Amino acid sequence: MKALYTLLLVCCSWAGLKSQPPAPDFTVTDSHGQQHHLYADYLNQGKTVVIELFFTYCPPCNAMAPLLEPFYQSWGGGNGDVEMISLSTKSDDSSADVAMFEAAYGHTFPGVGADGGSINASLPYRNGTYGLFFGTPTFIVIAPDGSVNYDVRGPNYQATIDSLDAAIAATGAVLPQVSFTAGGTVATKTGAKIPGVAILIAGTADTLAITDSTGHFSFTTLLTPDQPYFLTASRDSNYRNGVTTHDLLLISRHILGIGQFTDPLVLLSCDANHDRQITTLDLIFLRRLILGIDLELQNQQSWLFVNSNYQFLIPSNPFSELYTGNAGKAPFSSQSSGAFNFTGIKVGDPNNTADAEH
Repeated sequence: MKALYTLLLVCCSWAGLKSQPPAPDFTVTDSHGQQHHLYADYLNQGKTVVIELFFTYCPPCNAMAPLLEPFYQSWGGGNGDVEMISLSTKSDDSSADVAMFEAAYGHTFPGVGADGGSINASLPYRNGTYGLFFGTPTFIVIAPDGSVNYDVRGPNYQATIDSLDAAIAATGAVLPQVSFTAGGTVATKTGAKIPGVAILIAGTADTLAITDSTGHFSFTTLLTPDQPYFLTASRDSNYRNGVTTHDLLLISRHILGIGQFTDPLVLLSCDANHDRQITTLDLIFLRRLILGIDLELQNQQSWLFVNSNYQFLIPSNPFSELYTGNAGKAPFSSQSSGAFNFTGIKVGDPNNTADAEH
């Protein structure tokens, strides 16, 4: 019986949503004398519109007001996929009153007083057409197709902002990209700086920066807020650099169990054929490099790069963590700060004699 009741409740709720009319059009004049047409200026242009029902002397409206301008700017400040308009619900709230309210809180989104048409424009959202009106502030998210998400709110002010973000995203609106600047250094485990290393965002082919003669790099790019990114490093040059018969001897001793390596970076340097283990096949490929039979390794890069802050979960078997895991990635987002540093590993050079500049 309980399951049947729940099903009926869901069906009735869905039917109610389906029967809701699209948002009625309106034309209002904001506190600065600018006219706004809901459909012609915004919805028909593919924008999502957030309506705030408020009045200037409403205590909860004043309490929430400081959160609204940062929220508005996060969605592009009217220049992206979203516009926001506040409509006063009180007939004694004039455009002058709204202008003072906006100035007090630094609001740059349009605000409309009673003399600008806010009473008529807000009436459909106060008369029960879309649901019970519980007072101000009340937020309505209107999709470009005119569909209405009425009374978007959370248990507190910040939760309401979070709910608005989700409701806006559900309309197809996309957060505008923001500029992001960062930098860092690429060096060997002994501290030798490595020039000519390409810095990229994982999953893209565009190089953000190339390390200079001191191993440093910096870049500026556009990022989507709240989206995770990973920075990677790449350099593929002079395979024979640093590869000597001494390295082959050290690798042989490791294979024989006479002098085994324990450093994960050294272990990675010995895998010449990218098969995630150290065997005599690696010795064969490296020997061919030394003899000049091959100029490069068939399945392996010349240099490997590890995020300097990464801690290997299995130091004795680091191959998967680098090849398909997170060891070679530096995670970041538009909110990240600080330097991104990578450690370079010359394949075939466990004793670190490679010239980092070549």
